[in-house]
Amino acid sequence: MKKWYFVLIILCLSLGTIYAFPFLENAITAPTPKYVRQVITADSTSSRTISWQTDLTDTPQFIEYKPLNSETLIKKQAITKILATDLGDFQLHSLTLTELIPNTTYRYRVGSDDAYSDWYTLSTAAKESNFSALIFPDSQCSDYTVWGDTVTSAITAHPTTQFFINMGDLVDNGASFYQWQAWLEGAKPLLPLIPIAPIEGNHEAYSLEWEFTLPTLYLSLFDLPQNGAKDLPGQTYSFDYGDAHFVVLDSQEKELDAYQPNLTAKQIPWLTQDLATTTKKWKIVLIHRGLFSHPDTANLNDLGKAFIPIFDQYHVDVVFSAHIHSYGRTRPLYHGVPAANGTVYISTGRSGDKTWESSLAKPYEVIFDRALDQPNYLVLNVNSTTLKVTAQKQDSIIIDTFEIKK
Repeated sequence: MKKWYFVLIILCLSLGTIYAFPFLENAITAPTPKYVRQVITADSTSSRTISWQTDLTDTPQFIEYKPLNSETLIKKQAITKILATDLGDFQLHSLTLTELIPNTTYRYRVGSDDAYSDWYTLSTAAKESNFSALIFPDSQCSDYTVWGDTVTSAITAHPTTQFFINMGDLVDNGASFYQWQAWLEGAKPLLPLIPIAPIEGNHEAYSLEWEFTLPTLYLSLFDLPQNGAKDLPGQTYSFDYGDAHFVVLDSQEKELDAYQPNLTAKQIPWLTQDLATTTKKWKIVLIHRGLFSHPDTANLNDLGKAFIPIFDQYHVDVVFSAHIHSYGRTRPLYHGVPAANGTVYISTGRSGDKTWESSLAKPYEVIFDRALDQPNYLVLNVNSTTLKVTAQKQDSIIIDTFEIKK
């Protein structure tokens, strides 16, 4: 009897200690997964990268997943790295799932046996599928609820999109983890459900002191395809979706010169090879900075002089850019003049709260909007015969729509 009485006392004391010092309860349980996100892979028919973060832990982290019509649950351990930030160290967990079945919906969750996330869905692409994607221009903010409102507006109006693109300057200061957390919070309606294809902008390459630096947090937070230009994986990459081939370029020659000199020139051999070897019908380029000079707008800048001859050679259909926070679309251009078989250049606008009143329209632009009244986003729809782009404001008012047919 005395023995059981002693055990009861110890148990009560233990429970009392936990209630009196709740931080001990956190110390003995696994951390909750945060900011679960899908990231684009080179081939979305059979692979998908899943990433998330936790507080520091020794507890292994896993992904559990299965097709909706299957009872067989697959469990794989994630690769864990330390994420060093100005707010302290966290752990980043990531894994690329491979050998997935094309055109199939999966259920998945992440975490540990003691603390899993909610169940989410993951859908692979069909090999030649029609698809739609959301394109968000610069999302940098002083108040990231504006970015969150743009996301909510876009996914509410277009709930069946397969993936989304962010055109760079995701945050105002790439070294501020507070801003990254605010961006991730705003993107929550999308991140666990469809993959993101992000592009590095110049603001990703700023230190906390607003000096140029490598985009370390950006490259850590997004486990991107490693098929880009030599020594520039993640900063440059390409991917296929349906019958479209996307190429992501890095335009931060000025910011990264001390770390990666001749940045533009280094991308040319890879870009040429990448466009020459794709068999996809549609060719789309994503780059943060535009290819036309400012403020004169009449001439090509150094990026345009380097890249546009290659776009002309391989008949790129559309080039999306950002950076100047205004929307503009050119006529199709080939060798610098309007031509029916040329490339359309689109400045995508802004999805955050930063505006630029001095932005100027460029020659050959058939529509221009400074996006001063409210943020905007674009919807890309692609099928076997038509590529369609619609630009609309946060309140769904249409700015522009156009089609290319083949």
